[in-house]
Amino acid sequence: MAIVKDALPDAELMEIERRAARALDVVPTPWNPMLETWGGLGGCSFIQIGDDPAVDNEMYIDVHLGARQLTSPDSRLDAVIDFVAHAPTDVARLIAEIRRLRSGLE
Repeated sequence: MAIVKDALPDAELMEIERRAARALDVVPTPWNPMLETWGGLGGCSFIQIGDDPAVDNEMYIDVHLGARQLTSPDSRLDAVIDFVAHAPTDVARLIAEIRRLRSGLE
């Protein structure tokens, strides 16, 4: 993972926040990872969208590494799906923490 040493400008922080808001307008949270490696579901790992398991609101992620596609069950694919499923909450918390820390510096 690359380490960025430059401060994050407010304009970039606002753009990150806008991208997240646009995505969440289309696909609202919660995003729940349903992972084959955590207990066979009998299919592919995916992200369940919303709180109602009876409704088929799902997000699938394809990962191609060169000529090879990761397929379930694969812990590498599940790591990516788990990361993406938690991204809305993680991004919101990180933005809030940056704003909190910056407000203490002024």
